[in-house]
Amino acid sequence: MILRDKSKITEMLILLEILKGKRKLREIAEEVNITVQGVSEYMKTLEKEGYVKDGKITHSGWDFLNACIEELGEFVHEANSIMEKRKVVEAIAGEDIEKGESVGLFLENGYLYAYRRSSSSTGIALTSAKRGEDIGVGNLRGILDIDFGKVEIFVMPSVEEGGSRAVNREKVEKLIQQAEGKKIGVCGVVAYITLHNLGRIDFEFSSANSAVEAAYRGISTLLFVSHEMLPYVVKIMADKGVKYRVRDIRDL
Repeated sequence: MILRDKSKITEMLILLEILKGKRKLREIAEEVNITVQGVSEYMKTLEKEGYVKDGKITHSGWDFLNACIEELGEFVHEANSIMEKRKVVEAIAGEDIEKGESVGLFLENGYLYAYRRSSSSTGIALTSAKRGEDIGVGNLRGILDIDFGKVEIFVMPSVEEGGSRAVNREKVEKLIQQAEGKKIGVCGVVAYITLHNLGRIDFEFSSANSAVEAAYRGISTLLFVSHEMLPYVVKIMADKGVKYRVRDIRDL
């Protein structure tokens, strides 16, 4: 098995670097994390084995590389299967469930729920639980189907433009009242001053990251952002791959 032979692993890594177009021993040494002298010795071995000729991978070298990658792929697949069987997730029992029953996992209100019905992700109940109690689920199969949330970003006027005093609070209040099932977040002083007397604020600190986490859990967010905080917030959304829309609060 290649994983038990360090020299074979190193040979495979060197061949991959050659495949990437690396020709200089120093470049290969830096990527493989061995000395230049070490690379030189391995190159001699690879040439002797017929895997490399004139600095290029031979047909035999390709066969060796493919065999290594195939073996590693089989190992990773087997390891993942073992780990998934041993992995346990926490969920909320959506109904009374007995230990050993097959359950399906569903994302509801940002939390994982287990029911005695099929789902894109299934497992076995490791404990018994009444409806609403926590339950452990193992022997996981499949991938959880998640309808990711979105983030609506409302930019507040800068303090030079009047700040919170330039906002139509009645329209903002109506917007919040209509945001059923969504989270409300503020980012910055003007946003906080505008909203703190209008109703609930779910995210007050690290609100951009909280909105991202909510989106990952299938929950959308209305995020009110002070003017100077907008570049920071947009960068977080873009980096995390969350769908978002930016609007000026005065356009409501």
